[in-house]
Amino acid sequence: MNPTRSSLLPLVAPLALIAAAALGPASSARAGGTEVHDVSSFSDFDAGEVEGAAIEASGKLTLGYASAKAEISHSTTFSCLVDGKQAWVGTADKATIQRVDLRGDTPVVEELAALEGVVVSAMARLPGGDLVAATLPGGKLVRVDKKGEVSDFAELKDVEQIWALVPHEGRLLVATGPRGELWAVGLDGKDPKVVLDVPEKNLLSVLAVGDEVLVGTSPKARLYQLVEGNPEGVLIHDFEGDELRAMALSGASLVAAVNEFEDRSVSSRVALTKQLNRASLTGDKPVDNNTSRARADADTALWAVDLGERRDLQRAQDAAWDRWLTKKGQYFIDLVALDDRGTVLAASSEGGKIYRARGRRDVAVIADFEERQATSLCALKEGEVLATAGDGSAVYTLGQAPAKSARWVSDVLDAKQPARYGTFALRGKGTLQLRVRTGPGDEVDERWSDWRKVELGRENDELRGSADLPRRRYMQVEVGLASADAELRELTAFYGPENLAPMLEEVGVKAPKVSASSDTESKAELTLEWDSDARDGDDLSYEVWIRSTGAGTGKGKSGGKEGAWISLTPDGPISKTELELDLDTLADGLYEAKVRVSDEPANGSAAATFDELVSDPFVIDRTRPSLVDIEVVGGRITGVASDVGSYIHDVAYAVDGKDFRPASASDGLFDGGREGFEVVLPTLDAGAHRVVIRARDARGNIDTAALEVSGG
Repeated sequence: MNPTRSSLLPLVAPLALIAAAALGPASSARAGGTEVHDVSSFSDFDAGEVEGAAIEASGKLTLGYASAKAEISHSTTFSCLVDGKQAWVGTADKATIQRVDLRGDTPVVEELAALEGVVVSAMARLPGGDLVAATLPGGKLVRVDKKGEVSDFAELKDVEQIWALVPHEGRLLVATGPRGELWAVGLDGKDPKVVLDVPEKNLLSVLAVGDEVLVGTSPKARLYQLVEGNPEGVLIHDFEGDELRAMALSGASLVAAVNEFEDRSVSSRVALTKQLNRASLTGDKPVDNNTSRARADADTALWAVDLGERRDLQRAQDAAWDRWLTKKGQYFIDLVALDDRGTVLAASSEGGKIYRARGRRDVAVIADFEERQATSLCALKEGEVLATAGDGSAVYTLGQAPAKSARWVSDVLDAKQPARYGTFALRGKGTLQLRVRTGPGDEVDERWSDWRKVELGRENDELRGSADLPRRRYMQVEVGLASADAELRELTAFYGPENLAPMLEEVGVKAPKVSASSDTESKAELTLEWDSDARDGDDLSYEVWIRSTGAGTGKGKSGGKEGAWISLTPDGPISKTELELDLDTLADGLYEAKVRVSDEPANGSAAATFDELVSDPFVIDRTRPSLVDIEVVGGRITGVASDVGSYIHDVAYAVDGKDFRPASASDGLFDGGREGFEVVLPTLDAGAHRVVIRARDARGNIDTAALEVSGG
């Protein structure tokens, strides 16, 4: 490669001052050679999707819960209710109640009733078997009988949203907004009254703990206890967050789902409105059905407190709450207790995931629906769970028995450049199957290759194999768990991205600063600096050379012929991006430097690429200026300072060893290689005095002359 001359820095023109250049260090990252995608942690696996598989907190992929699915012909579901082998699901966009028959292997769904409103937000069952349902927006409750006949049940004054219905001790508790009220309604729909009134706008969740009742709020995530006769209740705990969306009690563990939205003005109603891709909960739904673009951004956490064997609610106020799980970029919508041993399931707004938590270190993803949201959870008998999904409406049953088949599909993995893919190594046990595909974009579409099976063979404690894959930037893997004892602990994919040659962007020279106030001569040093771009994150190394351009400065004897390149890195390439020159080892003259950058540290010598760049010419000048024609006339001193390597920077004088004071240029400016100067001496006492004249050139070289003058 022919060297390219740098013109990016305002470096030294011949006989001009060398300018300083502030350049950043070269980037350093492993790329271009052999790279790996490594999947081994819970978060790594959780970035992908599972079907019939579970992601354990230890970073292990195992068989998950067996599931059965029934689709619903609505855009999303929102709520559920179960009683034995029958269940009911509330839908959104069109507020309907769907009856779910759970007696077979697969849920069977039929529409029971169509209601007024947009969302069936909550349901409860009355002792006689009829349902009570709430829809958004509004404060109206309706009764739905077994035949689907709808009639008025109760209407709550000034209520715009109803979020939860919980039968408790012969009455129906109703969590509402936007006035932060908990209502109690008789099971006959009569005598509605407010039993709790808190400052927060919305009551989102209600949980009965024996005879006591807990309530979660928004827009501040606060936990209140209902106290009969005290409409303000008792504040039990104030979480850092915007809403306490759901609660569950498993054994002695009280668990709360707390969400924090990026926009703190987002209430749960606004979040729901965005979730349904609406401008409001009234009016027609837009034609665009992609709700993911409108979804509220949030972070979420599961908090738990041990109430003790007696389920003492006062411990929720004075005992420590533990954070079991934190997730970014999503919010939890519902919680359900899976058993009485401290196990809960959480429904997530992101990717249709169901998380299982039973302590700080025991967290797993046990389901990942193809729909984009898990919207509600209801406990069935014998540890089974009914779950609903939105963004493509469906009902699932999840059983404790392991799934008969399971697979995990990774997130799209980015090699940064089109890449050649080599060996895939899987660490685990049982029967594992692997398929891989590649593509040019970060979203899988028709341009991607088909799935290609990778034949695996055991080597030591790994299953290893490779496949002939198109050389594309993006890659995705699918692992099948094909036996009851199958588990995957780690997947490593080896690849080599196309190597991008590094690029030198500028080569400059930094000279010591020259100051008229300094009494010392500049150091005999210059610093070469350069800036490079690895372009693909490679570690880089550098070689540096210098040569005389042959132009000379008027002092040297270069003879007009360019010199040979002399290495400044004779011991081999360096990794730093600057190099100091010892000027005492170089003759005065005009020079240029050449830098070569290589990505050999990342790619090896056979595959390395490089770039070269030559600096603009710069001057090396260590010859001092001269002082001539100095004359003293009365109280005035005149003379000439000259320099052939650069220009005169300043002239100063000192009397009797005192501080130097500036002299004046005869023509008003110190801007040339030969400058007359004048000094007007201060009034001196009678007798002889010693005056030192000092001249400094633009390189910081100094010459002095001493003379004796008479005072008085």
